[in-house]
Amino acid sequence: MGTTIVVMEPGSDWPGPFGKSAHVLAFGVGADNRYDRTHERLAAMFGGRRDVSVAVLACNASTGAIAAVERIRLGRSMLDALKDVAHGRLVLSASAGSSHELLGDLLELAATLVDGARGSSATVSLNFSAGPGQAPKPAQRAADDRGESASLAGS
Repeated sequence: MGTTIVVMEPGSDWPGPFGKSAHVLAFGVGADNRYDRTHERLAAMFGGRRDVSVAVLACNASTGAIAAVERIRLGRSMLDALKDVAHGRLVLSASAGSSHELLGDLLELAATLVDGARGSSATVSLNFSAGPGQAPKPAQRAADDRGESASLAGS
């Protein structure tokens, strides 16, 4: 069993259970949206750890160029930290009730990260979780019941 590291954007939903992880280390992007501090904390958490098997980026409802650029930077940092881990996973998570624009942005982000991870055994997957007091969408509930998730592998 490994460790899961969760990075949460302000206003994002807790991404849910993490399978067989023994430890979960979570921290948020500050309310001031200082992603540079987040990168420093991320580097410190991953630094030298060989037990990190899953990294989760919990995304808020923000869309647009600024959010996309910061998510690409964080995603690349997280994937880079997983490059030496056999079968590492990067999960991009958002609320099941997210806008179509955000869903499109996250699909583009996943494709960008997968392109950059060629030759790695790490995977990038999308998770749309129900937030507090929110029921999952029927398609997501059915996929959850079957134990499925959307996944893109960097091969």
